[in-house]
Amino acid sequence: MFSILLGFFIAAATSNYLKLQTNISQEDSCLIYIFGLVKIIQPQAEEKIAKAIDEYMIAALDYEYLEYITYTSTEFNALLSVIDDVCTTAGANQPLIQNLQGAKEKLLSYRMEDLLASQKVVTKNHWLILGTLSAIISVMLLSLRTEEIFSSVLIGIIVITICQILLLLRDIDANIFLADKIGYGAEPQSVFRAIGKDDYYPEIALKFIGKKNLSKKYRVGEYINYPASFEKTIKLRGEKI
Repeated sequence: MFSILLGFFIAAATSNYLKLQTNISQEDSCLIYIFGLVKIIQPQAEEKIAKAIDEYMIAALDYEYLEYITYTSTEFNALLSVIDDVCTTAGANQPLIQNLQGAKEKLLSYRMEDLLASQKVVTKNHWLILGTLSAIISVMLLSLRTEEIFSSVLIGIIVITICQILLLLRDIDANIFLADKIGYGAEPQSVFRAIGKDDYYPEIALKFIGKKNLSKKYRVGEYINYPASFEKTIKLRGEKI
């Protein structure tokens, strides 16, 4: 029963993990595509759309574990407003405007899917069941331990493995791996570079990033009272730290 439940939860959590990884990658690509379309349709709106995308991406990186979907509605709505303004004032280029509207719909779709997929699969009741079964198995194994060293080592390895598997399930279910990859990796930085902005990192992310992964010129969000508040000042740094 423990193996069946554990296998089910790992499979479900992994499915969500992969779905989120794909959707966030597609969302970043869609933002770059939208920027390119706006440059063609209405060149004078280039700086406006770049500013909206930049503010949205910066706000998204402020939050860990994919919470940005819930807390970036203001910046996202501002981005949609810019897109709508371009569509209503562009006049000609109807095929391109239709492409822009299609990209907007995809962006909305990705966020809705992310909002659903980012929910945890394993609830408190599920953890209680898994924890109870783990404890029962561990106690049963320990009761079978003999005075032989091999027996003690083998049972110890099995118990530690059970604990590690539960920790792995927790990390997958909480999307910790994905949050680090998306939040602190190269993928979001590609969006900033595509819209002509310097790379951006929250101050708390710098300790997770190796010096060799930092560009020569990048922005850092320095929080005034983290984590009580996300109010910050953005400073430009001109060399690696």
